[in-house]
Amino acid sequence: MPWYARVLAAIQTAAVRLTPTQATNLALLTSAILAKRTLCLSELARAYPSPETHRVVQPKHDLLHRLKRVWRFVGNPRVDPVVVQTAFIPHTLARLGRVRWVGLAMDWTMFDTTLPTGQRRRYQVLRLAVPRRGRALPLLQVAYDRQGWKHEVISQNQAEEAALACVLHELPTGMRAVVLADRGFARASFLTWLQKRRVDYVIRIDKGTLLTEADGRRWKLGSEGMEPGQLRWAPGVRYGLYHDRPRDLLINVALCWRLPKAQQRNPRRKPPPEPWYLATSLGSASQAIASYWQRGWIEQSFKDSKSRFGLAAVQVGTPERLNRLLMALTLALAWLTLMALPEVRALPARWAAHVAQFRRRSVISLALAYLDERQELPLACLPAGS
Repeated sequence: MPWYARVLAAIQTAAVRLTPTQATNLALLTSAILAKRTLCLSELARAYPSPETHRVVQPKHDLLHRLKRVWRFVGNPRVDPVVVQTAFIPHTLARLGRVRWVGLAMDWTMFDTTLPTGQRRRYQVLRLAVPRRGRALPLLQVAYDRQGWKHEVISQNQAEEAALACVLHELPTGMRAVVLADRGFARASFLTWLQKRRVDYVIRIDKGTLLTEADGRRWKLGSEGMEPGQLRWAPGVRYGLYHDRPRDLLINVALCWRLPKAQQRNPRRKPPPEPWYLATSLGSASQAIASYWQRGWIEQSFKDSKSRFGLAAVQVGTPERLNRLLMALTLALAWLTLMALPEVRALPARWAAHVAQFRRRSVISLALAYLDERQELPLACLPAGS
C-alpha cells in the first residue's frame, strides 16, 4: 500500500484525539479498503503488512495474526466513529473552495447479510453527503440494526436529527447547508427542528398532504391539476393538520412536473413520471427543483458502496463493528471523490479522456483508475498540512 504514509499523515492531522496506535490502525484499515475495495475482514487483512523478520521461515499463522489485528480495531470501543468522521468534515469541505452554500443530502440504505455462523443481520445505514458531479461526497455514516430499534437509547427520528446536528456543527464559518431529503424525512417534527435552527431545506412531501392558505382555504396536493411541463409556487402555507386543525408550521411548496433548466437539454433525461411536491425554505420553485435534483446522486453513491466496496456483503455481527468499518469507508470514498473533482485539480489534465474515450465515467471510476495506474494518493484531496 504505497499510499499508507500519506493516509497516516492525514489521519494524524485531522483526528488529533486518536492515540498513535489507533491512528496507525485506522490508516492501515483505510489503506486496505483502497487497495482491496472490499469490507471483508479477511481480504482486508491480506493487505496488511507482515513483519520483515519471522521467528520461523514460513509461519503458518501470519494471516491469522493480521486478521486479529483488524478484528481488534473494529471492536475497539474506545474509538468513536462519529467523532472521527466529524473531525474530517472541515478539512473535506475546505477542499471544495470558498463555497457559501452546500447541499447536504441525507438518506438511508438497507441490506441483509448472513454471518459465517448462519445468523442473519438486517442493517440500515444513514449517510449524510454533499452532492457533487453525479455522486455524493460522504461526510458521516452511521449504522443501526433494523430489528434492534426497540433496544436503542434513541429512536430513528432522533438518530437522524443527532447525525445532522453533528455535521452542521462542523461546517466551516460562512458556509450554510441546504438539507436535501426524500419523503421518508417529510415529518412535521423534522421540519420544525430545521426551522428552529434556521437550516435551509428541500424535502419532498407526499401527494395528498393537506395544505392551508393564509386566507383559510384548504387543498390537498394532487388536486391542483398539474400537467407535464408546469411549475407552480405556493409560499407561506400551513403544513398538514394537528388535532383536526391546521398545524402552526409555515412552509413554501414547489409543485414541479418538469426537469431543471440545466437538465432540459440532455436527451437522456426524462421528466419525472409524476409531479414533485417539495417543501422548502428557499425563495423560489426553480431553486428548490434545482437543489432537489442533486439529492438523487446519493443513490448512485450507495450503489458504489455496495457494488465496488461490498457494503451489502459485510459480515460483522454488531452495528458497533460496522460503524468502525464505515468510518474508514467514509474517508476512502471522500478522498476518492475529491480526487476526481475538477475544482480540486488532483488528477492530470484530460485524465477522463485517458480513462474512457467513448462514455462518461463517474468520479469514483476516474479516481480508482488513477490509483491503479499511478499507485498514488494525491495530496490535493487530503487535509491541508498532512
